[in-house]
Amino acid sequence: METAKNIKLRKIKKTDLPYFLKWWRDKELIGLTSGIYEKSNKILESYFYKMLTEKSGHHYIIILNNKKIIGNISLTNKSKKVFEIHIIIGEKRYWGKGYGTIAIKKALKIAFKKLGYQKAYLEVRPENTRAIRAYQKCGFAKAGFKKYPKNKNQPIALRIVLLKKEFKKQGGALC
Repeated sequence: METAKNIKLRKIKKTDLPYFLKWWRDKELIGLTSGIYEKSNKILESYFYKMLTEKSGHHYIIILNNKKIIGNISLTNKSKKVFEIHIIIGEKRYWGKGYGTIAIKKALKIAFKKLGYQKAYLEVRPENTRAIRAYQKCGFAKAGFKKYPKNKNQPIALRIVLLKKEFKKQGGALC
């Protein structure tokens, strides 16, 4: 059984670029997230370097057992009290093992305790049941659907929210 001590989060750094390029080129993985597949190295690298320099987000690498990089998680500032969370377990052999749930709880602890946010939200593909289960284990609740009629890659998303007080009730502070 994996525990919180097996998973660490650290800020992304320039040397992490090869991981992001690998994950962003994985059609199955992209199909579970934005659905927008980009082939150009130049464009993908610009996404990555924007993450390194932007002030409105906090981007972390997910590390298993202090050595294996398995994914990334981001907290994007939407207002003084609200942030959006994104997670990718990019290494498929680690899917379905609970690592994403642990990483989400750790990121929520950072967001609520250190950064002072009061509310988290995210949008997920309704068919991504594995991700939805992980979010619900962290205390997120379904808040409805959001339609994107002009987005052929993701015309509908499930919106999920979590308030700081609900996170505390769920025992999230124990991470």
